[in-house]
Amino acid sequence: MYSERLKSHHASQVYLKNAFVDKQSQIGYVKTLLQTKATRPRSIYIHTPYCTNLCSFCNLNRTMINSSVEDYHKLIIKQIKAVASYPYIQSKEFDSIYFGGGTPTVLSAKQWEQILEVMHSLLPISKTAEISVETSITELTGDRLEIFGIMGVNRLSVGVQTFVDRGRKLLKRRGSSNEVISKIKKVVEMGFENTNIDLIYNYPNQTMQELEFDIKTIKELNIAGLSYYSLILYEGSMLGKLIEDGTIENLPDIDAEKLMFDKVYDELLDNGFELLELTKIVRKNRDSYKYIQVKNRAGDCLALGNGAGGRLGNYLYYNGPMMNKVPKMLLPISPMGKVVTEYYNVITKIIGQIQFGYISFNQLDAEINLKMHEHARSFIEELLRNRLVVKEGEKYRLTKEGVFWGNNICSDVTKLLVEFLNEEAGR
Repeated sequence: MYSERLKSHHASQVYLKNAFVDKQSQIGYVKTLLQTKATRPRSIYIHTPYCTNLCSFCNLNRTMINSSVEDYHKLIIKQIKAVASYPYIQSKEFDSIYFGGGTPTVLSAKQWEQILEVMHSLLPISKTAEISVETSITELTGDRLEIFGIMGVNRLSVGVQTFVDRGRKLLKRRGSSNEVISKIKKVVEMGFENTNIDLIYNYPNQTMQELEFDIKTIKELNIAGLSYYSLILYEGSMLGKLIEDGTIENLPDIDAEKLMFDKVYDELLDNGFELLELTKIVRKNRDSYKYIQVKNRAGDCLALGNGAGGRLGNYLYYNGPMMNKVPKMLLPISPMGKVVTEYYNVITKIIGQIQFGYISFNQLDAEINLKMHEHARSFIEELLRNRLVVKEGEKYRLTKEGVFWGNNICSDVTKLLVEFLNEEAGR
């Protein structure tokens, strides 16, 4: 059914990018929203666009660490103080806080302490909130871990990518295999039981034996779970350029990629792990990944820091570069921001469900839900014929093959629903 695999959820949402934009004033919408009470599940995303080392595969919003990082926590604190008093911010607790990057742990222990103190004192953080921090292994120093323990950080996401020394060198990860394994063991023993890793498979010249070593190590370490990705060659990345000019061989074909996917999926699900999301496997009852749960349900995300993207109500926005500046509106009114309609949210929730492994048309009233299902019927029947889904009651559960092609399925469902809901809007 498919021959070229979409590997990221961003690639799966192309058809939604310019759909169902509300033409009303961004400023007017945000001003009104901030005086109302929040009702949606909500999270906070804080972006740190610095790294001490640029990985060869990455082209994300980050830069090499420089002197400006020394004041970066002040910007975050200014932004928290600027938005904290609004009724919309104070009226409902935040269920998750996610520090992403870049590498957030380039900030010093003292910077972390100040950010977390202000965050806890001024924002309504749930007592059971998941506070998650992305990190590399080399920045997990004792002083940072001590502050994390004191200030409520309870989930770590460690950018391991591979435990194989050859692969780590290729991907420009710091620290040897033995150092990484030793540090993760120590972190878990310190009480950070919800420690997760990123795993990349299908990188140039990776052997099945190397992948087996990664899987064996994962099973032996007492980690909560992992995000697993087939290597994506981002435009502009160092590795992409090396492959483009022939210095490094290109990636294996789709058949080899599928074999590696099957190896990760089968071995871990046969050894106490379960699928949480298309690219997320966890030990049972160890990690719920609240941040992505909120996101996939079209919940609020208060975005702070340079390069952070989020949404409040139906306002989607992106923080551009603004070092040491706070917008006059006290929330970013971005040139890349937009107000969306409820149909946008409907599709967001449906493709969010697909990210969790199933298809269901259950977001509107019964009549329109049935019409959506009918509009997608031939596509669903094709998925059934190709054994990418199985019917379970009113839902269609993705099979292992469906999980592999999950982002392609998201893309096709998005296209179908954009067509259908545009027709409904025009009636």
